Amino acid sequence: MHIVDLRSSPRGRRVVFARTQLPFVLGLVYVAVVVAIVDLPTLVETISIAGFSVGIVATVLARLVPWERFPPAWLLAVAVLDIVAVAFVRAEVVEVLPGVTLLAIFPMAWAAYSFDWVGVALAILGSVFIVAFRFFYEGAPPQSAAEWANTVTLPLGIVAFAVTAFLAARRLKRREGQLAQATRAQLRALSEAQDAEALVTGILDTVEAGVAFFDADGRLGVANAAARTMATAAGFRLDEPPYAGENVLAADRLTRIPPEEQFIPRALQGEIFRGHLAWLGPPDAQMAVLASSNQLRRPDGSVQGTVVVAHDVTDLADAIEVREQFLRTVSHELRTPLTSVTGFLALIDDAVGHEDPKLRQYIDVVNRRAGDLLDRITDLVSATACDRDLRFSDVDIGEIVDAAARRIAKLADARSTPVRVAHAARVQVRADRDRLEEAVAEILTNAVKFGEPESPVSVSCCAHDDRVRLTVSNGGVGLSHAEQRRVFDRFYRTAHARSRAVQGYGLGLTRVRAIVNAHEGRVHIESDPGERTTVTLELPVVVPGAR
Repeated sequence: MHIVDLRSSPRGRRVVFARTQLPFVLGLVYVAVVVAIVDLPTLVETISIAGFSVGIVATVLARLVPWERFPPAWLLAVAVLDIVAVAFVRAEVVEVLPGVTLLAIFPMAWAAYSFDWVGVALAILGSVFIVAFRFFYEGAPPQSAAEWANTVTLPLGIVAFAVTAFLAARRLKRREGQLAQATRAQLRALSEAQDAEALVTGILDTVEAGVAFFDADGRLGVANAAARTMATAAGFRLDEPPYAGENVLAADRLTRIPPEEQFIPRALQGEIFRGHLAWLGPPDAQMAVLASSNQLRRPDGSVQGTVVVAHDVTDLADAIEVREQFLRTVSHELRTPLTSVTGFLALIDDAVGHEDPKLRQYIDVVNRRAGDLLDRITDLVSATACDRDLRFSDVDIGEIVDAAARRIAKLADARSTPVRVAHAARVQVRADRDRLEEAVAEILTNAVKFGEPESPVSVSCCAHDDRVRLTVSNGGVGLSHAEQRRVFDRFYRTAHARSRAVQGYGLGLTRVRAIVNAHEGRVHIESDPGERTTVTLELPVVVPGAR
């Protein structure tokens, strides 16, 4: 700490006085008391009185002059007066009290400490002045080496002390400078961190999705307003474990998800998932969220934290529910009268007999068209119910493929398209035989319908680790990248299908995906436009002895 650290206030002036002049004047009083007791005539000598007077003047100036209004170097005048006072007092008192010279330590030390080389120079010159003044006052220098040694040893020690104070001050100032630089760097880093945090918070609050980051210990790092709103609706706080609430329901909006199976606890356990659908909130104010999670890792591979992102898909979920309800209603309303139509057509067919071939021909056309219409309605019904009422059992995937190939054999023969099936050893899967066969048959049907005539359809089936992979490939027009992204969407039909007037509602691959998802599998498609298209279906295999 800098001794001469002037503040623009009376209090600052008192602080400086206490650090500089007060110790000196107390020492001067001590010397006066001792000399008065030991040898009073020495105390009343003119030069002694002059010395004490100069010391008193220096003390008054140090206390009363508003030094904070002047440059700090002006305070050296007080140190000069102190040195003069020591020289005057020492001239008479040194014979009675040899240690009087030690009073010079006070002004020389704080001058050297506070004013660098100027203070050191003052200490050296002051020591020379103190020694030389007594010679001048007595009119005779020391006569022997011992006298010289006794005369200069103490002043030289004082100078050494002052130089030591100067060096200590230099080191302290360097450290203060380093500390100040480190403090400024920390303040800059803190400011940059605060700016970065404000930027991240601003960005996250702009995003409509809820975003929350948890550190490696599972503590909340940052979360935007949307995430906090979702957590409140679910009945928990993002900054307090267990990060799970009572108002978290499964996709059916009825089943409560256990706390350990809710998406934030799963994410904090290290699970990485995509598209976890849940309903949050009380029954009268539910929101649908689609949650995903991922772990952030440092360059060394250690886990930095976990990010959980949840999108509010309530409007989409409500729209899908409205669409499903519409399909169910329309299917039912169409199927009921159509069933009556087909029934009455059968009665008419029996009543007509064979007398009127022309009329029978018309009835056959109406029957076929009614049958086609009933098939389309069945497609609509199955599109809304293909993942319900599944009856699981252990089945051989090879048998499923063979059965599906037989189902589409007639269509393949009509287009002269050979279906080549190659499957490895028997692989058991846990599945609903009819639904899985329906899905494989739909994939084979599309491969035949949209492939080039007489171009073979290749089917292969093999096991990889804990999953079985079924691939179906054909040669044909293929699919563009945009079509590949939408080919599993409900009611989507490619431009090729529309241009060739291929019958269908665009529900086949939608049913395939729904069935595969219900079996905890996945299906994806790869295609090179104008060349080949490959559909891959993956399902978990049955582990022997596991249930």
